[in-house]
Amino acid sequence: MRASGQARRGEAFRTPPGLKGSNGKEVSSGAAVSLPGIFYPIPRKGIIPLMNSSNWLKFLAALAVGVAAGLVYGWLISPVEYTDAPPSILRADYRADYALMTAEAYQKERDADAAARRLALLGSEPPAQIAAAALQYATANGFTQSEILALQGLLNAMQTYQPQENLLP
Repeated sequence: MRASGQARRGEAFRTPPGLKGSNGKEVSSGAAVSLPGIFYPIPRKGIIPLMNSSNWLKFLAALAVGVAAGLVYGWLISPVEYTDAPPSILRADYRADYALMTAEAYQKERDADAAARRLALLGSEPPAQIAAAALQYATANGFTQSEILALQGLLNAMQTYQPQENLLP
């Protein structure tokens, strides 16, 4: 009769003589003793061996190569490209520039409805509030006098703007 698999494995992975537990009996450490370099046997004094310096160097080299490869892939091979992003996610300086472009278009067209629709793309605030924020930013950040006047004209138009309701017949 053949021995069971567990019995065969037990014979192949016998505990070396001398490994004793805290009660003095032999301790079975199984496959850990037979795989040096992968699993460490429990040392006699209870101190777990630390990684040696060559393993640390390999780890740090692999980490550096991984970070470098990730940066190359993310910046050069497949960078993020924003297309058709809504103006509502713009930073404050770009929001002010967008409002300035709306103000310049309003100066030429004199269409308050179109200007209000354009400003509505910047957020859910009322158009007058968006124009006021853009004017405040422009004043604080050195926009030219003609740009500030254009934004002031847009703000005046948005403060007196009354949307026309589309009545269905």
